[in-house]
Amino acid sequence: MRSAIRAGAVIVACALLCGAHAAAAAAPGRAAPSTDAAGFALLELFTSEGCSSCPPADALLARLVSESRDSGRRVYALSFHVDYWDRLGWKDRFSSAAWSRRQGEYARRFDLGSLYTPQLVVNGAKEMVGSDATQVEAALHAALARAARVPVMVHATARGLDVSVHCKVEQAPAGAVLLVAWVDATASSAPDNGENRGRALHHVNVVRDLRSVPLDRPFDAAVELKRPEIRDGAVIAWVQEAGAGAVVGAAAAELKAR
Repeated sequence: MRSAIRAGAVIVACALLCGAHAAAAAAPGRAAPSTDAAGFALLELFTSEGCSSCPPADALLARLVSESRDSGRRVYALSFHVDYWDRLGWKDRFSSAAWSRRQGEYARRFDLGSLYTPQLVVNGAKEMVGSDATQVEAALHAALARAARVPVMVHATARGLDVSVHCKVEQAPAGAVLLVAWVDATASSAPDNGENRGRALHHVNVVRDLRSVPLDRPFDAAVELKRPEIRDGAVIAWVQEAGAGAVVGAAAAELKAR
């Protein structure tokens, strides 16, 4: 079921879219294979701790992450916590206006009348209600059946809160961008207000930093990220066509807190 926020009392229409340690030794990230012909699925979940319809979508994403880890399938999941629910009694500490703007780009791309949560976008090409397991799994399997068009290679190292990601993309469609995100592997909250008051909320792959690099030429350099605290997580990098278009290649590297 879609939960839409209505402004003023709250619609978000397309017109409005547009445990820390003191230090850690450098730790290399394990890069997932990304140069073969295998398919991949980049799952972007737009969610909020202030939305009572979102916990089932968060749980579904967690299951898909666990299953892909066990099977070795190239599934890259990201939880983007939007901020437009924050005014309704509970401020999501993972929320960002930047993530709401990213969702707005998809709203324009898919010609949607407003933003809603939970929304899942697969490979930048198909959107659906993020808790609809049947639709989500069908879109995931369809994505995995198509070979990646652009090889992406990543290697990540961390020192303290700084994460350095060496990315290599030899070819990309005109106007494409390279997006590189840091995600916390897991997170949890216990809201004392809002629609999820009294519930224990659990999340996976929560986006905490995101950088974008125009790909007007082959790219072979480092992208610098910041993580809010030293904890288990991953770097996820993907190449996306212009205008929040199709995602044509992706890779990831895990980093353990040390």
